[in-house]
This record gives sequence, C-alpha cells and structure tokens, in this order.
Amino acid sequence: MITDTDGQPTMLPPLITVVLISMIKDGFEDYNRHCEDDKENNSMAIKIENGQQVPVRWGEIVVGDILLIKQNEFFPADLILLSCSDTDGVCYVETKNLDGETNLKNKQVAKDLQ
Repeated sequence: MITDTDGQPTMLPPLITVVLISMIKDGFEDYNRHCEDDKENNSMAIKIENGQQVPVRWGEIVVGDILLIKQNEFFPADLILLSCSDTDGVCYVETKNLDGETNLKNKQVAKDLQ
C-alpha cells in the first residue's frame, strides 16, 4: 500500500468542519425564515363574511375566502380579481416579493363580473 499519511484520515477533519459550518448556517437561515413566516402569518387582512368586513390573520385565510384589498395594501396569497373600483375593471399589481420584478402588472376583472 502506498500512502503519505500512514493510513491516517487527513481529509476527515476539514470535511467535518465544512459540513458543521454549513449545517449551522442552514439552521440559522431556517430559523430566520420561520420567524419571518410567523410575522407574515400574523398580518391582518379584511375578509368579507355574511356581508360584513371581518379582520382575519393571513394564517387563517383558506381557499374560497373573499378578501377586501385596498390601494397600496399587501395581500397574502394568489387571488382572483372579482371586482375593482376602476370603471374599466383594471388594477395594477406589484409582484416584487414573488419574482423580484418592480414593474406593475395590470390585472383585469373577468368581463362577466364587471
């Protein structure tokens, strides 16, 4: 057997060090993401329920809920535009948090709902 280290695992300590540092960094990032998710899920939105405007936490919103979104307000999920205050039924949405694009995307109410 030909070896420079007499069979000692010389690559093991650096490998373990790199893996441990990577695990600690990933754990820290996951914890920060968890804290940010909790903060977002506790943000408030307005839900229309039985004709009344009811405040609800984002984490409590489920499929089928009808939300009232006002101008310059963030909203927590994918939504279907049912109505708009614009006479043409057009609103503009910024999706910077999703795709990083800062330009406004126009969305239009379905013709049958206008």
